[in-house]
Amino acid sequence: MKQSRSLILFPFLVLIFIIFYTSCQKELNNSSSANIPQGQQRISIRLSDNAVNFDAVNVDIQSVAVQVIPDSCLGRHHDDDDNDGNDDHDQDHEARCSVWDTLDIHPGVYNLLDLANGADTILANGLTVTGKIVKIRLTIGDQNSVVIDSVSYPLTLWNNSHHVTIKVRGEDVDAITPNDLQFWLDFDAGRSIVRIRDNNFVLKPCLRVWLPAHTASISGHVVPDSAGSVVAAIFNGDTLVAIPRHYNGFFKIRGITATSTDVFINATANGYQDTTITGVQLSVGKDTDIGTVHLHQ
Repeated sequence: MKQSRSLILFPFLVLIFIIFYTSCQKELNNSSSANIPQGQQRISIRLSDNAVNFDAVNVDIQSVAVQVIPDSCLGRHHDDDDNDGNDDHDQDHEARCSVWDTLDIHPGVYNLLDLANGADTILANGLTVTGKIVKIRLTIGDQNSVVIDSVSYPLTLWNNSHHVTIKVRGEDVDAITPNDLQFWLDFDAGRSIVRIRDNNFVLKPCLRVWLPAHTASISGHVVPDSAGSVVAAIFNGDTLVAIPRHYNGFFKIRGITATSTDVFINATANGYQDTTITGVQLSVGKDTDIGTVHLHQ
């Protein structure tokens, strides 16, 4: 009799376990979207930097906003019986229907060089109306500076323009869930700082949206530190730069839009020789480690 009860009870316990496990899995899968109100979506924007050989690049970021075309406006005329195929009319309607939503941010000065070699930080996040993100807008304050050889110089805004607008393409979006979206912004310090004359610098912000899953990265170590190396990935007429860390020579360059790249290591100090590694093969969505490069005098 006891054996019969055990045989009956065992499948029942297994069934309870399966239901409990499935419930937990669903809860885990939906946890990121459970707190998003209906009709809204969560937006997160991460900030990274394409390094430059300065001591610091301090940028005063005061606010971040996104332009959204609500779902109710997207392709509204395509289902109409009298649709004449005029895509320009649809785009004009979507533009008029779009809204700007301001995201949450910790306003203040960001040293872009803290965000090099694969590092990034959450710049802004918040909820917006559900829809298509078409633009990101940064508002830049006046407390901008560049530090060179331990001396700080003010950065004047180009044409006194405090707003920077970046267009977003559909492939620039990382959809964690349909209502939880993430973007990566790269603030290219090297291309953003214009030297007008000695000790007079202008900030002309150059930013791009990129997505780790759609680009490749390359990493490694360059020694010795006394060579003052600057590492450049050169591909398809473009160049991305990294400054190896002083304590271990580590570098990482992300956002490469190619399947191969040449790596140029510029030794800037103490008579060390430059080195070029050609045709490094890359994989989209992955990092390629080239190991340790030893420079020689």
